[in-house]
Parts: sequence; C-alpha cells; structure tokens
Amino acid sequence: MLKLDGKTLLYDRAFSHNNINYPRNWLRLTSLKEKQAIGITEVADVVTPSYNRKFYWGVNNPKDIDQLKVDWIATQKREAASHLAPTDWLVTRYAEATTVIPAKTKEYRAAVRTVCGERETQITACADTDELCALITGTLPKTVNGDEKKDEDDKSFDPKQYEQVANPALLKDWPTEPS
Repeated sequence: MLKLDGKTLLYDRAFSHNNINYPRNWLRLTSLKEKQAIGITEVADVVTPSYNRKFYWGVNNPKDIDQLKVDWIATQKREAASHLAPTDWLVTRYAEATTVIPAKTKEYRAAVRTVCGERETQITACADTDELCALITGTLPKTVNGDEKKDEDDKSFDPKQYEQVANPALLKDWPTEPS
C-alpha cells in the first residue's frame, strides 16, 4: 500500500500533492525512487484475520458450544426429514391401505435415521467450537499456538497466505436414495 502524508494512494486514481496534480497512471509508470522523492512510502497492508461466522462472533471469539450443538443437531434432523420426505407417501399408503413398502425403501429410510443418529453423536462428542467447526465444514486452519500461523518449517507467516487444509474427521455421509 502506498501512503503520502498519511493518506492512502490508490493505483489508477489521480491525486494532488504540493499543488501538483498527478494523473491516474502516474503511480504505475514511475519508479520507487520517483515515488519516494515526493514523499510516498510503501506500507505493508494490514491483514484482517478471517473467521467462520457460523461458529465465531469474531477472531478468537467462539460462539457457545452448547447452543451450536443444539442448532447443528436440529439441522441434521431437518436434513434427515428432507431425505425421508420423498418416500413418506409410501409409509402413509401402508398405514392407510397396508400396501407393501419396497424393501429397498425400508432399508434406505432406516439408513437415513441411523446416519442422522450417528451425525448427532459426532456433533455431541465435539469438545469445543473449533472441533465442531472442523467437523461441519471439513477444514482445519493451519493454526499453531493460538493465533500465530506457522509453515512446515515452524516459521510465522502472513495469514493471507494460508489455506485451510482438508480434515479427515467429517460428518458421516447421507445414504443414497434407492433406485
């Protein structure tokens, strides 16, 4: 980021300094020496750490784990209901007219209920918000010792440069519908 007299300068935007008007392409066309000659300095961009708003109020400010568990378990129940909904009519038909429900459909519906229970167990077992976030989103941040991000050589680095890494501990997959 370029600064002049405490003000941020933007590339491709004209600016004035000491009663001289500089055209919008001046910053792109000049050397660092020319910029420095009129007092322009380069300042490192301030990096705002990111966080997942579903799980955190802010950086290092997790939402209440117990409430998150209640909410995410309710989400699993809604998702299970949406998986069961297309075959609900078969259950109703059986209740009203004792028409047989195909075995594949019964197996699928049982599997959905089982997976929902397993997902609820996984969510309940999470010890903290970080663990729940990793379980739900499938990613783990490369964070070591609190906020400090480190690379493989144990050197600190800019948070902008880090990506989230795949997490092997994921919620169990929903079963596929019978064909």
